[in-house]
Amino acid sequence: MRRKTLMAVLAVLVLAATTAGVLYWRWLNSPRYALQQMVLALRTKNMPEFYKYLDLKAIMGSIVEGSGQEAAAPDDPKEDEWTKLSRRMGRRLARSLIPKLVENFDPQIKRVLEQYLLTLDNSKILALAAAVTVAQIDTRGGEAQVTLRDPKTGEPLRLRMSRQPETDRWVVVGITYEDFKKFVKRELK
Repeated sequence: MRRKTLMAVLAVLVLAATTAGVLYWRWLNSPRYALQQMVLALRTKNMPEFYKYLDLKAIMGSIVEGSGQEAAAPDDPKEDEWTKLSRRMGRRLARSLIPKLVENFDPQIKRVLEQYLLTLDNSKILALAAAVTVAQIDTRGGEAQVTLRDPKTGEPLRLRMSRQPETDRWVVVGITYEDFKKFVKRELK
């Protein structure tokens, strides 16, 4: 009888340890963990670690694309075929030039971003940590849609994250243009 009890207890312990290990592994490989690591890097002012979780080229591309969609008027049915064709060619040309422009301005973009992030005080970093903790995250395969909410105003900041196959790390690859525009307007007041 004592041996059966010991085996049952041992089986429960192994099952509990395995479950805890799997849950810990899932958390380490989650978008929320990546966001928490970004906040930790901000708190310690470790910008190289912070940039491990950002794809600046992809983010800037999504911002430029969002601004282009805002500015792009839909094709007018009254336009002639040459005008429609030239608009489509212009859009394609802009899409092909955006990565090169972002690549050329990468050091300047990083410098401006660092200047802003390094001036964040502890209360803002704690608010960001709280927002990450309660963020709404919808993960589908290697993509995730993240909605952070400003604790004061409740305004959303929607991000797109992607799991990078080389590092198996979740990285922010996009930001909703409308949310970015509101954020910049509020922070530059």
